[in-house]
Amino acid sequence: MLKQISLIFLLTIFFCVITFAQENPGNEKEGTPDSTAVKTNLTTDVNEDSEEIIIWNKVCPVKGDKVDEDTPTVEYNGKLYGFCCPGCDTKFAKNPEKYSKNLSEDGSKFIGRK
Repeated sequence: MLKQISLIFLLTIFFCVITFAQENPGNEKEGTPDSTAVKTNLTTDVNEDSEEIIIWNKVCPVKGDKVDEDTPTVEYNGKLYGFCCPGCDTKFAKNPEKYSKNLSEDGSKFIGRK
């Protein structure tokens, strides 16, 4: 009887430890988008002074289509990038240097490969 109670107690503690175990949020890998100059904005960025959206580019750096102002934006190297559809922001955040080279200097033309 005592062995059964001890076994149940130990199993309960074991499952509690597994259930409440969490990854330490401070252990981020170097080189991930979170540790570089990339900032993903799931809400629309607004200029505090003029209350209007300031998206740097006119075309999507991933697909080359016209930017939709309702999609999420990503900040990279001090510029706020807009995208044509949800999903492009995720691709851009994974490799912003590659996709930012797809745009002309003023962000109005797609010069990369689709």
